[in-house]
Amino acid sequence: MQLLVPLLDFIILVIILSSLRQRLVYELSGTSLLLFGNTAPGIALYSILVLPGTIIHELSHWIVAEVLGVRTGEIQIFPDLENRGENRRLGSVATAKSDPFRAFLIGVAPFISGLAILAVLGTLLSDGWGVFAWWINALIIYGIMVIGNGMMISESDRRTWPFIIVFLLIVWIFLAKQTIFDLSFTYDLITTTLKPLNSVLLVTAGLNLVMIVGSYAIRKLIERLTGKRIIHK
Repeated sequence: MQLLVPLLDFIILVIILSSLRQRLVYELSGTSLLLFGNTAPGIALYSILVLPGTIIHELSHWIVAEVLGVRTGEIQIFPDLENRGENRRLGSVATAKSDPFRAFLIGVAPFISGLAILAVLGTLLSDGWGVFAWWINALIIYGIMVIGNGMMISESDRRTWPFIIVFLLIVWIFLAKQTIFDLSFTYDLITTTLKPLNSVLLVTAGLNLVMIVGSYAIRKLIERLTGKRIIHK
C-alpha cells in the first residue's frame, strides 16, 4: 500500500502532463492560425521551444535501437510543417520492424531517459535554489519543462504496450507468490524514486499550465481584435 499512492500520483501526473502538452500545442496552433491563416508557425515555435527535449527523445530511440541490434534510418528532429494532420510529430527515428520486446524497449526509451534527467534536474533545482545564480536556476527550470514535454511517448511508440503490460503483470504475480523472492526492497526503492519525480512532474505541469493560460489569453485577445474564432472540431 505504501507504493500505491506515489504510483497513482505518478500515473495521474503523466496523464495530466500529456494532456497539458496537447493543449499548449493547440493554443499556439490556434493563435498562429488567427494571425497567419496557418498552424505551421505555431508548431514551428513550439518545436523550437522544446528542441533540446526532442533531440534527447529521438536520440534515446536511436541509441536503444542500435544497442538492441535493430536497424535504424533517418533521424528527424523537426516536424513536417506541410502535414496538416492533428497528430503531427515533432520528430522521428526510422527503425526496422522487430519483436514486441525490443519494440517496447525502443518505444519507452525516451520516457526512461527523460525521467532520469528530470531526477537530476530536480535535485539540482532543490539544492541550488538560493545558491546558484538566477540564470542557472532559470536554465534548470527550462530544462525541466523541455524534458518533461519531450519524454512523452507518441501513439506509434505505444503499439506494443498492451502485450508487454500483460506479460509484466503475469511475471509480477508469479514473483509475488514465490516465497524465495522478497519484493519489499523493490517496492521501497520504487517508492523512494517516485516521490521526488512526482514533485518534478508537478513543476513541469505547472509550467505548462502557466504557458497555456498565457497563450489562451493572447488567443482570446486576437479573437476579439480580429473578430475571428477558433472552432475545435
